[in-house]
Amino acid sequence: MYPEWGWGTEDSARALSYLKRFGSVSVLNGHIHQVMQKVEGHVTFHTAMSTAFPQPAPGSAPSPGPMKVADDRLRTMLGLSRISFHDVNHPIAITDLPLEAATTNADARDVVVDNFSFAPATTSVPVGSTIRWTNRDDVPHNIVSTEQKFKSPVLDTDEQFSHRFDAPGSYKYFCSIHPKMTGRIVVG
Repeated sequence: MYPEWGWGTEDSARALSYLKRFGSVSVLNGHIHQVMQKVEGHVTFHTAMSTAFPQPAPGSAPSPGPMKVADDRLRTMLGLSRISFHDVNHPIAITDLPLEAATTNADARDVVVDNFSFAPATTSVPVGSTIRWTNRDDVPHNIVSTEQKFKSPVLDTDEQFSHRFDAPGSYKYFCSIHPKMTGRIVVG
């Protein structure tokens, strides 16, 4: 990932050569204490948010030592990654979620729109819950109920849409701009 700091192996070029026969490869790294994405040819590297201690971005400091972070900011720098895989013809959706958001949204009332998918694809909530969709993708999306119960405007990156569900049932929805993107809210 960054050989100057010892984040690499002597056989990394050989390991990458084994992957050349595949059209697209996603490498998911854990325990690296860093949110980092890197693309080498057709190989995409993605790391999880740090779960131990944050480090500076590669090359932005003299060494990879731990960063001093104010107590009130720490939960925004550490977190979890959520990975959604739909089928071989659809890209993997990787969403980083800071611990602060993971704690706040532990009841799964937030849906993230990223990498042309909704995560989670199915969300179960009690009656009276409000679902908030946040577009983390770099292209616009919208949220449209298949039964015309709700419809968002077109959401650009980081824009949100919320809807309160006051009746039990199963509510299917999709992105009308990209109809293969589907999701469901189960209220009960």
